[in-house]
Amino acid sequence: MMTSKRWMAGIVAAGSLVFAVGGFAQSGGGSGDHQVHSGSDIHADLSEAGNAYREAAVIMQHDMEQANTGDPDVDFATGMLAHHKGAVAMAQVELEYGNDPEMRALAQKIIEAQQAEIEQMQAWLKANADPAPVD
Repeated sequence: MMTSKRWMAGIVAAGSLVFAVGGFAQSGGGSGDHQVHSGSDIHADLSEAGNAYREAAVIMQHDMEQANTGDPDVDFATGMLAHHKGAVAMAQVELEYGNDPEMRALAQKIIEAQQAEIEQMQAWLKANADPAPVD
């Protein structure tokens, strides 16, 4: 059985990888640099998309790190909730900026599937998690 600390380390590592890969691709190290586009507005859209992906990854990473209550059920729901919200945010970026019909259809499916699970986890947390202490 994986301990909460090991689980969280895995989540943090995965989030860091997503962020690092996004930064690598945005900085010119990724295969996205090899695409040939015409028109400066396409380059502006790619930059906006890259920024939107990066923002989604940063928010997801931050929110996943909040899953550290010591209760493995609450931490799982909290971490996965953040992860799913990040997946929805990334899929929304695809729908806003992407052009490939297969990827756009996949993004739509991801939003629908993840949204149902987000609602399930939010309801579970509301019913089962102790309220956050008030400072």
